[in-house]
Amino acid sequence: IGDDFTYYFLTSEQIPSSIGAGVLVNPDNSIKAAGGFIIELLPSCPEEVISKLENILKNLKPISQMIDEGYTPLDIIKEIANDDYELLEEKDIKYHCDCSKERFRRGLKVIGKDELLDIINTDQKAEILCHFCMKKYIFTKEELEEIVDEMK
Repeated sequence: IGDDFTYYFLTSEQIPSSIGAGVLVNPDNSIKAAGGFIIELLPSCPEEVISKLENILKNLKPISQMIDEGYTPLDIIKEIANDDYELLEEKDIKYHCDCSKERFRRGLKVIGKDELLDIINTDQKAEILCHFCMKKYIFTKEELEEIVDEMK
């Protein structure tokens, strides 16, 4: 999949890039670990740096092997940069879904007045499930009627 993304960035985005991705799967098919990297070259990147990077990447262990061996993200950076890097910022990564009832309310306006009236007449409510965090939002008949009124 890393090769597919690399090809995409080069052809669609026209950004010379390298992407490495790996997933370790447990015998029960659960995910043991997953990781990867994206390297994008700046337009002014010197040719000697590009050649050096290409040689490093050509000889780099597979990302899944590094993860299995206990490499941290910083260890992977050190391998790719050959210890020649400057860490500008470090952030914790966490999953956060920013869905809200108001956001879905705005989305209901997009489906149009006729569709909303059909939902009101048929189901008397709308039930919307966020496919990212699986939170369920219920809009009552009265709330749907308010949305229709706002659309007039």
